[in-house]
Amino acid sequence: MRRKASGHPADSAIYDAYAQHQAALKRFISRFLPNSYDIEDVSQETFLRAFTTEKGREIEQPKSFLFRIAKHVALTKLTQKSRQITDYLEDFDESEVLLTEDSVEDELIARETLGIHCEAVAGLPPQCRRVYLMRKVYGMSHKEIAGQLGIAVSTVEKHLIKGVEQCDRYVRERMANTGPTGENSSKEKVKIGNE
Repeated sequence: MRRKASGHPADSAIYDAYAQHQAALKRFISRFLPNSYDIEDVSQETFLRAFTTEKGREIEQPKSFLFRIAKHVALTKLTQKSRQITDYLEDFDESEVLLTEDSVEDELIARETLGIHCEAVAGLPPQCRRVYLMRKVYGMSHKEIAGQLGIAVSTVEKHLIKGVEQCDRYVRERMANTGPTGENSSKEKVKIGNE
């Protein structure tokens, strides 16, 4: 039976597990986040959370505990990053934008479409969503994505095709059901029904 951590790293099973498995932990985190800064950040936060928890109770399987925390922290950060574009648009000062011939209605439609698109991305299967975000948000190549996730380039391409098709279909269906300004649009429904 392991001793409960006294607050000193030498007495910590979490510290020992982190020191021993740090490289594997970072590789695991890289499956969720491609940026080395984010990987390092999540790795450190994982250790701090686990070490803090260990002060209050004994951790039976420190390695597994570290990997569970890392997954939770990485997914939380990935979700935050996927919302980055939407948050940027919401916070953007519209007075900085040069006015074009677009009408207020066109801008409303564009914002509504973006919001619906974000919903569509959130509804993708987890691996498909990771691939989609790595390509569309982070601009990574198919080869880079394949390397980060440990999958074939052809699998990356399949996930991207599936993600684009599902997102496009979701946006079309939502726009058909609500119309561009939130009103019911039967004209658009007919068009989609004939596709």
